Amino acid sequence: MAISVTKLNFSYPSSRTQLFEDFSLQFTEGWTCIAGSNGCGKSTLLKLLAGMLQPDGGSISCGTDGLAAPVYCAQETAEIPENLYTAFWSDDNEVRSFFSRLHVTAEMLDRYDTLSGGEKKRIQIACALAEQPAVLLLDEPTNHLDIQTSTLITSVLSAFAGTGIMVSHDRSFVDSLCTRTVFLYNEAASFTGGRDCIAFDTYPCGLTKTLELRQRAGESSRGAWDKLNAKAAREKGRSARLEAQNQKARARLSKKTVDSRDHDTQAKIDAARISGKDRTTGDAKARLETQIRQTESERDSIRKALQRKEGFSLNGTAFSKPVIIEETVLQAGPYSLHVPHMELARGTKIALTGENGAGKTLFVRHVISLLEKAGRRDELLYLPQEISDAERHELFSRLKELDESGRGAVLSTLYRLGSEPEHLAQEDEQLSPGELRKLMIALAVQRPLSLLILDEPTNHMDITSILALENALAELDCTMLVISHDRAFLQKVAGMNAVAERSGNHGELKV
Repeated sequence: MAISVTKLNFSYPSSRTQLFEDFSLQFTEGWTCIAGSNGCGKSTLLKLLAGMLQPDGGSISCGTDGLAAPVYCAQETAEIPENLYTAFWSDDNEVRSFFSRLHVTAEMLDRYDTLSGGEKKRIQIACALAEQPAVLLLDEPTNHLDIQTSTLITSVLSAFAGTGIMVSHDRSFVDSLCTRTVFLYNEAASFTGGRDCIAFDTYPCGLTKTLELRQRAGESSRGAWDKLNAKAAREKGRSARLEAQNQKARARLSKKTVDSRDHDTQAKIDAARISGKDRTTGDAKARLETQIRQTESERDSIRKALQRKEGFSLNGTAFSKPVIIEETVLQAGPYSLHVPHMELARGTKIALTGENGAGKTLFVRHVISLLEKAGRRDELLYLPQEISDAERHELFSRLKELDESGRGAVLSTLYRLGSEPEHLAQEDEQLSPGELRKLMIALAVQRPLSLLILDEPTNHMDITSILALENALAELDCTMLVISHDRAFLQKVAGMNAVAERSGNHGELKV
């Protein structure tokens, strides 16, 4: 089923600019990913398609012909889906099959509030598929999921036969499902001379290939623009030299300095003017001016992709000390996790993976407690999955206490992580979770560190920020423990793997 977006106009009441302006796009059957930076309208577009927001102008046609409206799955899973019980106990075997394929049991229904984020997401998607929609809309479906749950959901969604549209930054997840990517961007922030509204490019592939194509296209456009700009500069240089020659020629043909009684010299000047011998440089300059206009026109027809600096460095990593972890057994209620002897030397980067509940967080808390007991808490940056209100207030207090130089360093790091620093002053403590996480990183890297512990660092971040963060982390020589379901991110950042495996009430950390 095709979905047509025609000349869409939309802006939020609080905004002074149009988000979408004469925006036209079409979706066809199969899975399409919507990607782009924070603020480029990904979730807004999804809600417009779902009918949760109404456009200011233009139209959205889902072509449902009496079929059910699009089904929308939000990022959040706190609310119990309205059709959970009726769908789970349906007489229709096909409807019930979605729950069995996603390993949803009757016991889970009775304790929804205590379920993990991955369990709730499985229920949410099963309920959405149980509606048997022609159009399914997913907003960041893999946030907070472990790799195993993400793989399970992928296998179920791959059988969906309708039009599926997802907003996601998870490259492995998108690549396994999507045959098309729509990349949204603000023209003014992406290209020289662009409009201050959202545009898009489409690619017949997943997110990883899309990002490669965009990078190549950006490099190509900047290279072509720079080449033509250099050519125009050379031509202007030649034009300036010809103009100097013209001035000399005009001086030679001037009679102002010739005595009115010097008839021979005046006759020679008149003959030179008639013969046109001294007009050569003037004609050449005129031809060159035409060429300059053509070169500049060709240059200005190129959409030159803007480029921003990325990456950051840690202060004083040379002092970084190793972290020694003795063999031990950690307890959490009836569950025990065996941890082997480990020595985390400077520059060691470990990807910590395993199913939810296998003990990843238990191990992280143990490492943090070791540093605290050794009086080394200041050498650690721990980036949690969620930042509490108290931590939010502390971040802004620390930022306000910095001098001009320190604040400038923080804002520079934020910019290199894909943020727009001016938003920090405007939004203050209303920053999104993704922007808050970047602020925590930017503040922490201003001091010497021995260890970075990052728990799902890509959650709430847009793909632009994720790429900037992974490139920066890959260059750091600081010791790291990284928990993430984003396989592409882990492959770029980490050099070692530690897997928490669970069997009943016993688990083991395998390095």
